[in-house]
Amino acid sequence: MSNATSPHPLPIDLPDDFAQTPRASHSVKSDMPPPPDVEPIDPNDTRQMVRDMPPKGPIDAVIAVIHFVSRTCGVLSAAMFAIAMLIICQLVFMRYVLNDSTVWQTEAVIFLMIGATLVGLPYVQLLRGHVNVDLLPLYLKRGARMTLAIMTLLLGMAISGLFGFYGFELVLEAFDGGWLSETIWAVPLWKPFSALPIGFGLLFMQFFADFLALITRRATPFDLRHDAF
Repeated sequence: MSNATSPHPLPIDLPDDFAQTPRASHSVKSDMPPPPDVEPIDPNDTRQMVRDMPPKGPIDAVIAVIHFVSRTCGVLSAAMFAIAMLIICQLVFMRYVLNDSTVWQTEAVIFLMIGATLVGLPYVQLLRGHVNVDLLPLYLKRGARMTLAIMTLLLGMAISGLFGFYGFELVLEAFDGGWLSETIWAVPLWKPFSALPIGFGLLFMQFFADFLALITRRATPFDLRHDAF
């Protein structure tokens, strides 16, 4: 064995020609083939890299602004949930510790929870947190998968735009009619109703940003790799 005759004994799991290699301390050249799931990359073949590289332009700024607004909505939604929890704690303390009556707490919690859900819609879409079944896209070919993704985003924009439009009409009607909640607090209903057009309007913008990223090859259909399945 070469390890036995070497002036510096080496571990027994090293190849015999390790000690005779001039740069053995820096790299070990192995004749073993790569694992079956690793495909060698040809450094001279840049066609795939160029094809998969998304273009740069003003669309990036539009998408970045919409993503920033969606993340801001996520922060606001989380803050509204936190405030609702604090109000619930205050309600319990007032009613069961101080034995005092409450007027606005229950209604405020309801409006905050509903508003947080609606305002958080674009952030959930940004994170792809909505219910998604990707069984069909996995079985489709690349072209059919792209078509299905475009149709899904267009349908999402249509539904969110419809809800946003009628939500805006509801806010105007509540404002013009002076609608108030049927409670002692008597909240002007246009204020909680405004979460409808805001939430669905921003969800429409997030769908639009996803649509732009998809058709300009800045994203893949359903966020799946081209070679998925």
